[in-house]
Amino acid sequence: MIEIYAISDDVLMPENLALQYTKEILECGVKFFQFRSKKIPKDEKLAGEIFNLCEKFGARFIVNDDILFAAHIGAKSVHLGKDDASIKEAFEILGDDAYVGVSCYDSLELAIKAKQNGASYVAFGAMFKSPTKPNAPLCKAQTISQAKEMGMNVCVIGGINASNIASVARVKPDIVALISAIYKDGTIKKNIENLQRNLLL
Repeated sequence: MIEIYAISDDVLMPENLALQYTKEILECGVKFFQFRSKKIPKDEKLAGEIFNLCEKFGARFIVNDDILFAAHIGAKSVHLGKDDASIKEAFEILGDDAYVGVSCYDSLELAIKAKQNGASYVAFGAMFKSPTKPNAPLCKAQTISQAKEMGMNVCVIGGINASNIASVARVKPDIVALISAIYKDGTIKKNIENLQRNLLL
């Protein structure tokens, strides 16, 4: 079963609606939630409350980029990009049982290295032109197929929405990460149900 991975956004998920939106996401059975905030400093109280909600629903709470912030609020899961800290640092700071995702863009080489270093999943994308990261290079379906053949736990991201998620499902990723498609029109449950339905087409 392909899992949906919801990612927060400072604009699409305003602070005053963040807990309500998160609860709606989790009520739809989403088991992966990433706290992604570019604010300085990050809202520690809000992150902690979202973390608690995820714990209550049995979902994995993942902090984007910031290992020390994750450690500070007691989270054991992080997602790292190419300019962030290393996987080794994540395990050193968060413990041997940390859950570490790594952005690999369109590079099988990066994914192989990440897996060798203990990454919990490798993320490829953008799959399509993304409204969140419009300049992100696109990832080939072949890269994902090769990673799957090598036994990797694969996440795909970038420009995925209800109209193209069925085609993404055909390359058999383990996790599909979404931002804009979840928050569109503020109708969270409707959006996720539509995405989940189209995943099965």
